[in-house]
Amino acid sequence: MSSFVTRSIGFAATAAAIVLASSSSAVFAQSSEHDWQKVYAVGGGAASLTVETGDSGLEIRSCGDCKEIRVHVESTQNLNDYSIEEHQEGDHVSFTIKEKPHTFRIQWNASRRTKVTVETPAKLDLDARVVDGNLSAQDLTGKVQVHAGDGSVELENIKGDVHLVASDGSVSLHNVVGTLDARGSDGSMKIDGQFTTVQVETSDGNLDFTLSPGSQLTSASQIKSSDGRVSIRLPQALSADMDVATGDGHLNCTLPLTMDHYDSRESRGHHLHGHLNSGGVPFSIRASDGNVSITTL
Repeated sequence: MSSFVTRSIGFAATAAAIVLASSSSAVFAQSSEHDWQKVYAVGGGAASLTVETGDSGLEIRSCGDCKEIRVHVESTQNLNDYSIEEHQEGDHVSFTIKEKPHTFRIQWNASRRTKVTVETPAKLDLDARVVDGNLSAQDLTGKVQVHAGDGSVELENIKGDVHLVASDGSVSLHNVVGTLDARGSDGSMKIDGQFTTVQVETSDGNLDFTLSPGSQLTSASQIKSSDGRVSIRLPQALSADMDVATGDGHLNCTLPLTMDHYDSRESRGHHLHGHLNSGGVPFSIRASDGNVSITTL
């Protein structure tokens, strides 16, 4: 074989190896028994992400005007013990990580930890589900749906439609702008934001709710608590038809209401109905067991 042919074959093989290496690094930055990463390129419009984790924490944060969704998994245990499923279709990315079933296991390391960190464009429609672990998301604009099992939930600087279901753990929503549908069954809830519609329900835990200045409700809203202290703060300029009822607990309401009805017979709890400022959209507050405080900011 001539030296020219030999050199040509060697050059082609080297070039192919370089191309292969480049394409691989664009997908997987690193992969090991304890570390997994992947980057998904998305367009300039609103991207969407569906993410589900089993026994692991989940942190989602914005990378601003970037056009990528970056997923990073870190674990103190071998990632071969987990099942990872992922795919991309257009600007939608789906990612799932769950621990593989084991017929028998003795866990000697109580400090084992697995965490999923996701960086996304600021404009994102998110559907996140966590079975067992803490979840946090911040600096996003879009439709945000969260289902949390056993663990705390923290959402911060979110703009859009927020739907939240938390079954066991504290909930913190800070500086949320848009509509809110939040339900918690076991754990305290602390919420503040500028909302146009509010549907909040908690069945076991204290509720601290602040409707930020500038808020104006545009459709009927409700706050419902079945067991726990309720503290609500509303902006002075809010216009709404307030309907407040409590069962077993004291009611402290300092709103400047034009009253239509008030009943505070001890055997029936407390019930009041009145107009806040010019009135308008119905705003119902129900508490069956716990003291209630409603004040202006």
